[in-house]
Amino acid sequence: MVSQWVKLTPQNKKDGDSVNVNLDNASSVWPHKDGSRIWFLAGDKDGAVDVEEKPDEVIETSKDLRNANRT
Repeated sequence: MVSQWVKLTPQNKKDGDSVNVNLDNASSVWPHKDGSRIWFLAGDKDGAVDVEEKPDEVIETSKDLRNANRT
């Protein structure tokens, strides 16, 4: 199985910044400010990344990637 890495835009971005996120390790995606907070389970500590994309956009990107990997 191919890991589901997507390139997203961090909320505290500078011009041209992006963050690569492995959505296979995400536990939830919540609305946050004008975008999303993606939560990850990390052993005894949880971690999160804040991105500009809305939750629906993150999920749609995930679906598009899964469909592309099937062909």
